Amino acid sequence: MRIFGIAAVAAVALLSASAFAQQGAAPVPAKDKATYFPNSDFQSIWKDLEARQALNKRVLEGGAYSINVRIVKPTDPPLLHANSLDIWLVSEGSATAVTGGKLLDVKKRPNNDDAAGTSIEGGTEQPLKAGDVLYIPPGVPHGFKDIKGFRAFLIRFDTK
Repeated sequence: MRIFGIAAVAAVALLSASAFAQQGAAPVPAKDKATYFPNSDFQSIWKDLEARQALNKRVLEGGAYSINVRIVKPTDPPLLHANSLDIWLVSEGSATAVTGGKLLDVKKRPNNDDAAGTSIEGGTEQPLKAGDVLYIPPGVPHGFKDIKGFRAFLIRFDTK
């Protein structure tokens, strides 16, 4: 898969429903039309997440894929997804992504394909800032450090 192909699919999914900001559960996308999310709704979601000290809001649930509004905190553990890939579209702030290497003290999370660890040994560091895109294939450990106001759209695809 090419990252631009995946990002294009995600962008198409991002083009048609404003009610997601008011709903508790993420809407399921229509199969016969695009879905649009106005920036004003995203700004409201960021404010709500910060006020509630929450980290994530799913804005679209497509079964094999999802789109999330995400705030990353220094206390978030590094993760590994066995059967899904992540695309991080950085919208604000900065962080250093640590990817690859070995996830230490691995603990499988219940009810999904995630495993969390305490740190990553031997990973590659990549600075991230607004406008950057980070693609993480299944099975690759990933985490963030040096986090300063880091906000991103997290698009996840199940690959198996």
